[in-house]
Amino acid sequence: MSTLLILSPIILVAIAAVVIILAIKSRDKKNETQRKIMQSGDRGELKVQQVLSNLENPKSRYKVYHNIKLGPDKEHTNEYDTLIVGPNGIFHIETKNYGGERGGIIDIDSNGNWILHKKSGYSKIITNPAGQIDSHEYRLQGFLKKVVGVRNLPTQGIVVLSCDNITVRNNQKIESDLTVLGRHELVGYIKNYRNGKKMLYPRTINKICRNIESMNHMAEAN
Repeated sequence: MSTLLILSPIILVAIAAVVIILAIKSRDKKNETQRKIMQSGDRGELKVQQVLSNLENPKSRYKVYHNIKLGPDKEHTNEYDTLIVGPNGIFHIETKNYGGERGGIIDIDSNGNWILHKKSGYSKIITNPAGQIDSHEYRLQGFLKKVVGVRNLPTQGIVVLSCDNITVRNNQKIESDLTVLGRHELVGYIKNYRNGKKMLYPRTINKICRNIESMNHMAEAN
């Protein structure tokens, strides 16, 4: 009995050490998974930036911004993967690298759920980006009205799938307003976009761009 009492603290210390080691391993695994997700997202954004490069040449009528923050004030902003200002509208783009490099299939069911089927045979529910696009639209409208002082301009949110080997199967009974494009469709869509006949004058474009750059300059300074 006395031997057991002597050993008890040692056993408790050993158990505590095992618990701590397992917790550290679990944390490291979680951090590694998060790092891989971020790296995959970064690769997807670079692919989209590459296809948009011809909109960024000096003769282009469009101004392209990547990884910027916008909102009605600097305390209430959203971060945008890409924002494009042109004569036919203002486009806010959310890039998704679903499927990674290998690709797969995205099924959108009748309830609006997105299910990713990877080529490995693994399937999982992924977040429907419609909520993110709606939030970006709300902040963009706040920025245009309060900061720039203009309203009722044509704006369009777009989800861009950066993986070339991804297929979307939309099984929704009611057609969604969400615009989902492959990256190679993006430039053509923007150039041909028409929301009625409303166009942005060059002075309006310049005013919007000045305020975008000013808001992000302040954000970087902070």
